[in-house]
Amino acid sequence: MTTTSAPTVLRFSRVWAWLFAVGGLAVGCGIGFAVHPVGRWVTDTFDGSPGPLKLAMSVPAGWLVVVTTLVGAVAGVVLYEAARTESLVLTVADDHVELVKDGRAQHVPRERVAAVFREGADLVLTDRNKRRLARFGANDLSRTDIENAFRDHGYPWLDQNDPFGPDYIRWVEGRPETGQAIDTALRARRRALADEKPLDVEELDEELLELGIDVRDRRGEQHIRVFDLSG
Repeated sequence: MTTTSAPTVLRFSRVWAWLFAVGGLAVGCGIGFAVHPVGRWVTDTFDGSPGPLKLAMSVPAGWLVVVTTLVGAVAGVVLYEAARTESLVLTVADDHVELVKDGRAQHVPRERVAAVFREGADLVLTDRNKRRLARFGANDLSRTDIENAFRDHGYPWLDQNDPFGPDYIRWVEGRPETGQAIDTALRARRRALADEKPLDVEELDEELLELGIDVRDRRGEQHIRVFDLSG
């Protein structure tokens, strides 16, 4: 009888909610205490002070500290929610991997995965032909937790960072490694990046993978890696 372990789900830690809230509270409290002395310094140093500062100075110091502290705590929670929404949610199961981030969601069956590794800030999965199956930013999650999740579920984790890095070359139109169809797709991808159209970029990435090209961006330039489509 085959047994399977429960999926491992990694997401932005809730501990950050407290850290953001406490940090916002501390900043807000500090601002509340600073408003009156800073306001007096501005008034004494310059001819008058900005309207918002005058308004803040009209509030009793005690109430001002309470208000700014509460506003700081709320701002910290809002920042946490924004960070949580934009961070990767990674599910590693015995039979599949699921990655969700920024409205993107990808399901990768276990049998297709031949390698899992870090590519700097990114988490990358490839198949036996070195074709990229998924690439997601993963800096918001613990590197150790990610590695342990894949190892615990029997995935082929590579210790080497960016093992295919030397295979990438900077793309310029007309390179012998490419052809008209690939150059056309890379030009369109460059325009989509400039126009900030991430969905178009994602579609063009898929089109290029079908043509045997993996592409990534480095220092404002497109770098490509040719892989074998056979097999």
